[in-house]
Amino acid sequence: MVWRWLVVAVLILCGSGCARLQMTPKEPSKLPPIRLAPDAVALDVAFVRLPATDGENYEAIWQVADEQQFPPELREKLATNGLRAGILGHELPAKLRELIDAPQNVWDRDNAAAAVSEAASGGNRKRLHVRGGRRSQVYASKTFPTLAVLLSENNEVRGHQLTDAKCLWALKPYPSGDGSVKLDLTPEIEHGEHRGRWVGGEGQFLQQVGPDRLVLDQLRLEATLLPGQWLVLSTTPEMKGLGEYFFAERSSGAVERTFIVVRLSKTQFDDLFAPEQTSAPLATPVE
Repeated sequence: MVWRWLVVAVLILCGSGCARLQMTPKEPSKLPPIRLAPDAVALDVAFVRLPATDGENYEAIWQVADEQQFPPELREKLATNGLRAGILGHELPAKLRELIDAPQNVWDRDNAAAAVSEAASGGNRKRLHVRGGRRSQVYASKTFPTLAVLLSENNEVRGHQLTDAKCLWALKPYPSGDGSVKLDLTPEIEHGEHRGRWVGGEGQFLQQVGPDRLVLDQLRLEATLLPGQWLVLSTTPEMKGLGEYFFAERSSGAVERTFIVVRLSKTQFDDLFAPEQTSAPLATPVE
């Protein structure tokens, strides 16, 4: 009789144990899934530094960069002001890949070059989501208490004396239905105190608060990227003029050359299957 009671007790315990394993399925989340806008573009942006004396790796990077995408006149203007731009394919030069993948996060160091909107962190690379035609800013320098800017244009030199100045690139993407994206980049220098100003656009005026900007329209460049391609920005071999302000850093007494590299990760825009989509920006003030 005793063993019968033991069997019954075991069956009761097993039954109760199995009952505990029966879980009520969770209700699906009522929060809508995160979706990018139809004209959104995902860019990977990285800052890397190379000693100014490392001419071998500097040349190795530019030997494989395609600078011919930019008109000769623009390349001449950029070079005169110490700037250089090119396009890289999926396979990066070994040294540049090493610098991008390095664990050291130069983005968050003293020069606060990480100030781009809607960026997600990831090592030396940041993910940036931007709507088609919308402005984003990539800061390229620390804040200079005073900055004497000399601009070379048409064999003439113009000077500007700026205070509390910070160099940046204003970036606007324009996606196409074939998967490519045209990047519009303009070098600018913010300077002075924050103050209100009226900005006009599309039949209205809006007041914005911020520092003044020296917009260098004559050096504006357009680069068309396919997914996986990179845009690289840096200085000429001789660091001079704007190139020195935008891309030269001093670390422990040594001068380092900064490279800004921008990779097209993906784009949501597809006018083949969704012809009603448009990459035109919404009604925003003209910058």
